[in-house]
Amino acid sequence: MKYTEEHLGNKINYDNENGSHYDERIVEVYCGICSARFIGPIRQAGGFIAGHEAFHAWEFKIAMNAEDGMVA
Repeated sequence: MKYTEEHLGNKINYDNENGSHYDERIVEVYCGICSARFIGPIRQAGGFIAGHEAFHAWEFKIAMNAEDGMVA
């Protein structure tokens, strides 16, 4: 399903391969580094944030290693 600003605050129930989810609130979050946005169930919003944090930490590590001359 595609979620928009009109869905924010609504609660939904859904099933996926991990189980059944009840009363999941639709939220909007964004990445403070690259400004990517996500609108959807709060559980998936957490994954979006964690994924962006991990990716940007990796980017930063690669950039720091390049500055130190440590890139393979």
